Amino acid sequence: MNSKNILTGIIVVMLLLINSGCISQPQELTPVPAPTSTVPVIQNYLSTSDETCGECHISAFDLMSQEGGKHNKGCTFCHFQHGTKPKCTQCHGLIHGTQIQDCKNCHDEHAPLRVLSSSTLEEYCARCHTHQMGEFSNYPGRHADLKCIYCHQVHRHIESCINCHAPHSAELTYEDCLMCHPAHMPQEIDYPENITDTNCAFCHEAVSNALVEGDTKHSTLGCSYCHEVHEMIHECLDCHTPHTPGMTNDDCTGCHPAHNPMDMEFPVDAGEESCAVCHREIDAILSGSNTKHDELGCIYCHPRHRYLPTCESCHGLPHEKIHENFPVCLQCHIVSHDVKNILFTR
Repeated sequence: MNSKNILTGIIVVMLLLINSGCISQPQELTPVPAPTSTVPVIQNYLSTSDETCGECHISAFDLMSQEGGKHNKGCTFCHFQHGTKPKCTQCHGLIHGTQIQDCKNCHDEHAPLRVLSSSTLEEYCARCHTHQMGEFSNYPGRHADLKCIYCHQVHRHIESCINCHAPHSAELTYEDCLMCHPAHMPQEIDYPENITDTNCAFCHEAVSNALVEGDTKHSTLGCSYCHEVHEMIHECLDCHTPHTPGMTNDDCTGCHPAHNPMDMEFPVDAGEESCAVCHREIDAILSGSNTKHDELGCIYCHPRHRYLPTCESCHGLPHEKIHENFPVCLQCHIVSHDVKNILFTR
């Protein structure tokens, strides 16, 4: 093959390659424009009204204007540049301590105090409400066994006691409950000094009735005068001088009911010495009478304080016709504790 034929073959092959697209002439590239910011440039941004912001940020504007609370200071107070989102801690610090650092887990920045479901916050209750958790730990009870959301189904909601518990009286209100029962340790009853006797009577009805019926100096005192702390009972000798130096508090209560002390009740084994503490003169007369009366205990004739039996209740009318002229025994037996000392009155 001569050189002419070789050259012709090369030209044919080149034409075929060009037509097939395998070899093409270089083309000019169109330059790609540089990305531009999607944030619009706003002139005089800091003087922009909240209504203007609300035209685009509808949800945030509605929340802030309706539930913003102290955050409702104007949009540009926090967003001093468009698109800027400050951290809560820049103003508030770690208000709940280092254990809770992401405020948005609980709070919406545009409605920070809006009602939140407690189920969302359950894991954080103990971190913020340490005082209440301490009360549960120190004073365990049925309330401590419940989860927080049982009573606080939404954050800041406080369930009324009488929604779960039957009140002591139909007149009791929720405020009356709290006057005595702290919510997180309800058995540790604590009441103010000025609590009324009516509040105490809701539970202690019998005691209240005894005070009213007795009408003694005890009745003029408020319940909290003697019971500064619930279930605390003063000894009588804290206020009263004993009848004898050796008397104990049990000796006092053996005769005197605390809430109606003049309605005395004597124990069946009460000896004469118990009565003699107050009735010394009568005891001396009886002891010197040398009669069967002296052999009886005082409570044989006086089972109740100030009860005076009639002579006839034991003796009948023993002197037959004498009673026609002297129908009353005391006309002759002048001193009932010394019946042998007879003095005719006529």
